[in-house]
Amino acid sequence: MRAFLLLLIFSFSFSFAINAEAADQNKTNEHQWQKLTPEVKQLLKSYEANWSRLPIEKKGRLVAGASRWTNMSPDQKKSAGERFKKWKGLPDGQKTILKKRFERFKKLPPETQVRLRKTFSQFKSMTPDQRKLLRDKFKKMSPEKRRQLIKRMHKRRAIRKRH
Repeated sequence: MRAFLLLLIFSFSFSFAINAEAADQNKTNEHQWQKLTPEVKQLLKSYEANWSRLPIEKKGRLVAGASRWTNMSPDQKKSAGERFKKWKGLPDGQKTILKKRFERFKKLPPETQVRLRKTFSQFKSMTPDQRKLLRDKFKKMSPEKRRQLIKRMHKRRAIRKRH
């Protein structure tokens, strides 16, 4: 459950839409250093010497991330920095698991991603005691009860979709 929550936090932090400039830069194959904005260059200055040798995909990810960063508010930057610090502190095995889960999440249909984000947002809005109570209740369920709960949730979702 904890790994799932970390995955959701991680995926949520990277789910913000990329601004038009970053999207345009990602679509081109050039990613020339000279064409980057001064803010992005400043953030990526440690890559400048090897920029021409980096794979296009990596350049695109770096530019997109730096562009997202430049458009964040100070509070968003603080929050992202804390999440990154937490990520860096995870054991490599845990990072691998979370990366795989994030890849699976990205392959889900957009409506499922929205639903998961909404559910996670509701979970985050609970008090710590409410979250603990919910976790404890779920942990105490037998595997069969968990399957039944998940099945009921899927049925309710299907009914809501039809109406």
